[in-house]
Amino acid sequence: MELVWQHRWAADAYPLDLSTMVLVLRVARCTPAQRVRVHFGDRYEPDFQNSSEARRYGSDGTFDWFTCRVAAPTRRLKYAFEVLSSTGRAVYLGEGGLADTLDAVQPFQYPYIHPSRVLAVPDWVGHAVAYQIFPDRFAVGEQQLVRPTDPWDARPTPDSVFGGNLRGIVDKLPYLSDLGVNLMYLTPIFQAPSNHKYDTQDYFAVDPAFGTLGDLQLLVREAHRLGIRVVLDAVFNHSGFQFAPFQDVIARGTASPYWSWFFVQGDRVDVESVNYETFATRLRHMPKLNLAEPAAEEYFLQVAKHYVLECDIDGWRFDVANEIDPHFWSRLRSELRALKPDILLIGEIWHDSLPWLMGDAFDGVMNYPLRELVMRYAMDESIDEPAFAEAWVRLYLQYPRPAWRAMWNLLGSHDTERALTRARGHVPSVVLAFAMLFTLPGIPMVYYGDEIGMEGGTDPDCRRGMIWDANLWQLDLREAVRQLAWLKRTHPALAGDTMEIRDANSGVLHYVRLNGTGPHLHIAVCKRRDFGAEVDSPLFAWDVPSRTSGEERKILIWECDSTEGCGHDSRADGFHNQ
Repeated sequence: MELVWQHRWAADAYPLDLSTMVLVLRVARCTPAQRVRVHFGDRYEPDFQNSSEARRYGSDGTFDWFTCRVAAPTRRLKYAFEVLSSTGRAVYLGEGGLADTLDAVQPFQYPYIHPSRVLAVPDWVGHAVAYQIFPDRFAVGEQQLVRPTDPWDARPTPDSVFGGNLRGIVDKLPYLSDLGVNLMYLTPIFQAPSNHKYDTQDYFAVDPAFGTLGDLQLLVREAHRLGIRVVLDAVFNHSGFQFAPFQDVIARGTASPYWSWFFVQGDRVDVESVNYETFATRLRHMPKLNLAEPAAEEYFLQVAKHYVLECDIDGWRFDVANEIDPHFWSRLRSELRALKPDILLIGEIWHDSLPWLMGDAFDGVMNYPLRELVMRYAMDESIDEPAFAEAWVRLYLQYPRPAWRAMWNLLGSHDTERALTRARGHVPSVVLAFAMLFTLPGIPMVYYGDEIGMEGGTDPDCRRGMIWDANLWQLDLREAVRQLAWLKRTHPALAGDTMEIRDANSGVLHYVRLNGTGPHLHIAVCKRRDFGAEVDSPLFAWDVPSRTSGEERKILIWECDSTEGCGHDSRADGFHNQ
């Protein structure tokens, strides 16, 4: 059988910086490769000037994945893969397919490394610990700004108003600081009729139920004093029904200067039949916006810049980012970075997000695929260690490495069931999931209350009022999150984007976060065994017995100068990840 392989533009060939490319090749396990070597050079030179060995990162069960970093000092690159098959035959792989000799191969081409195609994320994200707040449900300040419809401890309905506000969040900043949080994300706070505020009425006004612009400025200022950055939520895919431009379109039809800001079928808006595009399916109160329209684009650029200039916010999370005209993002990224070079830009995308992580849109996205993978392993126990490792290989190499530093790794959010509910009340499973979330590449994000064991099903039940009575907290869970947060904030190995699985066989998952300047960080889920003397004094250790079987196991985190685990030979136990 001929070699079965995959190599895609963008996902498998991307710049790490202006003179370095990362190349990825997948070789099917039905036609296994002993070794892969990359031959490369400047596109305008007649021959390949260099070659480098590609490293096998792992397997997804179908393909073995090989990666290689190559130098491109002129920013131009041609390259070809030399694959040594299991039979000892060498074949050469390029844009034109397979060839028997290097001279005969038609090479792949990367024409030029442009700065706009290099994904550069803010340096500070490496040690970030994020915390998501739904403002109406977090805390009430000294002065209540709206009359609640329900008691604070009630089960919320879609229309419930509990009365949380910005001053309440200010009062609770010491709680966040003690937990180890240094990045706070607020769901929308701009004027809107709903409790969730995803139906914006006025993008330039803080909702009076939450406070004033001055309250927002105070919140950011006090958060910064405690070393906590602030990210706001931007709803640019759609507006609310009461948004003034949409009301003008309703009143004036095609004569409205805002007509082209929306997608209306016909000459007039028909609210009853909903003859206009909306968020999701015919949600009349959320008309979809057209950011390809120059005036609309300019308006929303001004919105994004306004809160950076007026309040000194540190980032934006963009709602339904995958449905907004992609040309908008490159201009927004450029203009916001000009205002604040280290601003963080995150997209809400639930699926494969590669098109938005290529250097001209977002730094990262809300990492729902990783959420599902971690929960299936740690909470549902529906996949074992080999299955987790295979899925991780596929997910990790799906994106450029720099994106992993800024991915928002979450267990819960305002759109999902809560972590402890997913774990059916089993606290050790939640500790295990959080331990993985905090030690895999990316920004761990805690949904308010998950750290104390709040429960709740999907929206709106996941939006209950924050519990402030410590007698009702799962104190061991909160302490585990606190320890993990400070580890994430302080250990150099957790700031990077590299992670390698050392062992993944039934009953043991062992991976390492590499550190170029000091000890590596090892993480193992297993029955305690001899991983070396360093594990006698781990940085983090927690009993996490199986929810389904009750079998004892631990999550251990320790430092070691060796990438293999300080003298422990996993092959002797029969569970090495080949």
